[in-house]
Amino acid sequence: MKRRIKYNLRLFLVAAACIWTVLLGFAYLVVREEHKFRRENIVERIDLAASCIADAQTSDNDLRETIAFVKKYLDETYLSEIVIQVYDLRSRKLISTVGDGRYAVPHTAFEHSRVSQSDGTRLLRLMEDDLGSEKKKLYYYSSRITADGALDIRVAVPRSTKITRAASVDPIIWIFILGVGAFGTFLVYVATSHQARNVTLLHDFAQRAAADKDFIPMGDFPSDEIGEISRQIVAIYNSRMQANVRREREHVIALKATQEKNNMKKMLTDNISHELKTPIGIIKAYIEMLINQPDMPEKDRCHFLEKAQMNVERLVSMLNDLSTMTRLDESGNNIPIKEIDFHSTIFTLSDEVVKSGIIHGMDFRFNIPMDCTILGNEGLLNSVLQNLIKNSAAYSQGTEMGIELLGRNDRYMTFSFYDNGTGVAEEHLSHLFDRFYRVDSGRSRKAGGTGLGLPIVKSSIISMGGSITVRNRKGGGLEFIFTLPCPRVKKPSNDQQG
Repeated sequence: MKRRIKYNLRLFLVAAACIWTVLLGFAYLVVREEHKFRRENIVERIDLAASCIADAQTSDNDLRETIAFVKKYLDETYLSEIVIQVYDLRSRKLISTVGDGRYAVPHTAFEHSRVSQSDGTRLLRLMEDDLGSEKKKLYYYSSRITADGALDIRVAVPRSTKITRAASVDPIIWIFILGVGAFGTFLVYVATSHQARNVTLLHDFAQRAAADKDFIPMGDFPSDEIGEISRQIVAIYNSRMQANVRREREHVIALKATQEKNNMKKMLTDNISHELKTPIGIIKAYIEMLINQPDMPEKDRCHFLEKAQMNVERLVSMLNDLSTMTRLDESGNNIPIKEIDFHSTIFTLSDEVVKSGIIHGMDFRFNIPMDCTILGNEGLLNSVLQNLIKNSAAYSQGTEMGIELLGRNDRYMTFSFYDNGTGVAEEHLSHLFDRFYRVDSGRSRKAGGTGLGLPIVKSSIISMGGSITVRNRKGGGLEFIFTLPCPRVKKPSNDQQG
């Protein structure tokens, strides 16, 4: 109980302090502006009196009658004690005075502060803050010199009860402010009491929810915002329990995925070990035969050495391919990319493969436009094309291979590399890019393949920002469909358009 009252009191004091801070700040601004307005009103009345007298001088009206009229008019207001003095600036004499002359203020020290008016007169205003030692006597002082420079009309208002009351703020404003503050404090007390009571209910519910793992009944919560919050807490609690179940299930799945990944690594390691053991075993056997049979005929010796050298070269190729795969896996998207003239690359490659004889008598054809430019890495691109050509020459059993442009859009160009060979069975197509996967293991090893050519092709294409798929052609053979990024078309600037 004490804890609830303490919280209620703390909440009430904070809210009440906020209310009164805002209210008093607003009251300060209102009172300041009201006081300023009232003082300006006094200023305007006194300036008007001096201006009327100055106008009478300019219009050749009787000066004494004008002063008497102004004094009579002001006697009916809070300016009844006003002092008006008129000095002749030529003779330096006082020619007219109304009111108590004791309140006239010498103004020679303030001549530099005069401001020229639109009617030609010059005006000096001094509030009580500017009057120095005279502020105990005067509240406001004005001095106006006529346009012809003949007269100095001095108007002063002594501090009096009427002037003080006229410049002060109406007490009704303070009554209104205090009334608003009291009413606001009462509303704050009612609201904070209600909220504190609801928070106590929520606190009790939270304790029950923490101690009970089962579902909490919803009947005790009020039909307001706090009740809605309480229902949401129950929903969050249930969601958390469900999330724990999902987390445990995801943990099991993650463990399974990790185990599968480890199994894949083990299988890859086993494949690498197996692939390396084959050429190493052959080389070892040939060398042992040469050592154990020193009298071997020269023809057989040369044959064994050639076989050993062939397997050494196969081993070197496999190690180079493994090194390439490792670099591609580690480099990710950090491959340097530049614009490449694809037509020029294919044209040069066509001449090289024909002269080198790596296509084993097959025809190599290409249909690439002259203006075909792609984004890629020149070394990786050449590696991709050579691996596709070697793969087709070694395994397609066809008479023709080629590459052509299928189409393009704003981001990619699509190419087809094909042959007219026998193709592969459908169950093998999805595994052609797997490492060390062989459609025909015996024939592949006789052809000298490492089982990494097509995986290197896929990794290289992906590293350059493209994609690749494979399918059997309708007319026979395999077809590799791959995409490569094309340079973005630069929009002409406004200067170039002009």
